[in-house]
Amino acid sequence: MKILRHVWQMMRQNRLFTAIYIFGTALAIATVTVIAVIFWAKVAPVYPEYQRDKTTYLQFSLLEHNNEGWMSSGRLSYDAIHNQLADLRNAKVKSAVYDDWEDHYIQSMTGEDDFKATAKPTDTSFFDIYTFKFLAGKPFSDADFESGLPVAVITDKTARKAFGPTPYRELIGREISLDFRKYKISGIVKEGTPTEFWSYGNIYYPYTTIRGYEKSESPWLGNYELIIIYDDLDDLRAEIENIVSRYNNSTEQYTLSLFNQPVSHTEYVLGSQGRRGNFSLLGFISDFAGLLLCLLLVPALNLSGMIAGRMRGRSSEMGLRKSFGATPGTLMAQVLWENLILTLLGGILGFVFAYIALKCGITEFLNDDIDKVSVVTDEMIMAPAIFAFTFAVCAILNLMSALIPAYRSLRRPIVQSLKEK
Repeated sequence: MKILRHVWQMMRQNRLFTAIYIFGTALAIATVTVIAVIFWAKVAPVYPEYQRDKTTYLQFSLLEHNNEGWMSSGRLSYDAIHNQLADLRNAKVKSAVYDDWEDHYIQSMTGEDDFKATAKPTDTSFFDIYTFKFLAGKPFSDADFESGLPVAVITDKTARKAFGPTPYRELIGREISLDFRKYKISGIVKEGTPTEFWSYGNIYYPYTTIRGYEKSESPWLGNYELIIIYDDLDDLRAEIENIVSRYNNSTEQYTLSLFNQPVSHTEYVLGSQGRRGNFSLLGFISDFAGLLLCLLLVPALNLSGMIAGRMRGRSSEMGLRKSFGATPGTLMAQVLWENLILTLLGGILGFVFAYIALKCGITEFLNDDIDKVSVVTDEMIMAPAIFAFTFAVCAILNLMSALIPAYRSLRRPIVQSLKEK
């Protein structure tokens, strides 16, 4: 409490210094917090992708025709998903998603224009991998999937755009029109964010409703992507590599490559985008730490200069306290605590700045995909890890800016300090 009262008195006596210090700290903290939240949103367990740490993806395949000298790449075929990769021992849960690369539109029942929708043709296991919150109804069943019935799960935002303010429970069993084809609504879920590429959609329905869903352009090449929940990723990769090797040994016509897939979620979003390469998590962390230090260096130097000037003004005070028995260590601790409190105040203000910036869509300027709207939810921003990160940055900034000026001031002889005015 004594240090708090002292800091309060100091803030009142040096209002300009306090304002500049806190505001400068806030800008630095806001910058690094925005960057941290963007990366955290990519890798953290957030709705509905709560199993990211155990999720891996198999997305691409390359088939080379040995006799004719051509090669082709693309997604996986139905035969690859349901025959070659059907019995993976090291896969706890796997789900296939059909990607037709086409635009889809939902016809509004309110008289408004058709609106573009992200359609996700998939299977029932998709809802075992991703923990959607059902506001009404339930997922389509295995029987619906096997029979190819036109049923669908839609999101709450889609329901509002298509049907207006009708209560969700009253929409269960009604039909929604996607590309002028009717689907019976089986459930309504809370919508995720478009940046969650693998789980995001406006409407989910069985891919068995698609005409020719089981057809393939060529062996292994088709329109499917595979999402897998695993226990041991190395064992899963070894099993899939063995399947590829057995296939290549069984035919002289083709040579298959899966680009060293599957890839983990972290590797996918931070490095490879589907193809395993030389991604290193340790290397990424070191690069991020280097970026963080660079971002903090300029404000730390500015704050250090301000603190040095203030310490020169307090030289006589420090000399007097040393003459009455205060040790340099005690005085150093006091100076660091004083600046840490100011830095924390700046950190709180910076966190508020970061929250406002993220909610106002600053991530649009940082998004690599211009067709994808970046949405950052409160769950991503208010995560305990983000609070801990912000506090750690405050502590680092405090040490970088206050330690050297305080040390240089306190190592002066008492007589010299007392002569300072």
